[in-house]
Amino acid sequence: MITDAQFAALVGGALRDELGGSHRAAKTIMAWTSVSDHTARAWLHGRKSPSSLHLLALAAHSRLVMSVVLRLTGYDGLALNIDIGALESGLEEILSALRLLRRPPGPPVFD
Repeated sequence: MITDAQFAALVGGALRDELGGSHRAAKTIMAWTSVSDHTARAWLHGRKSPSSLHLLALAAHSRLVMSVVLRLTGYDGLALNIDIGALESGLEEILSALRLLRRPPGPPVFD
């Protein structure tokens, strides 16, 4: 079992990894959960942990927070599936970009 402080640190680390540590990150957390700036920053910096309903809202929006929850509850395999899904999405974006680069250029346009 982990302590509340350890849990707060894990959630804060996940949020910082996904959103960064800026004011924009706090605003994103506020939009996801309808909490104050003070509360969003406390979560972001691992000083406090979110309540159950706020944790659900964070997990619904943040892949990394969901992964923390799944790992802590013994569902490491599901957390791995989330990570694999994110990798697949990233690879699809890269492949799309590469395909665009590989297309032959069209005829020159003269004005």
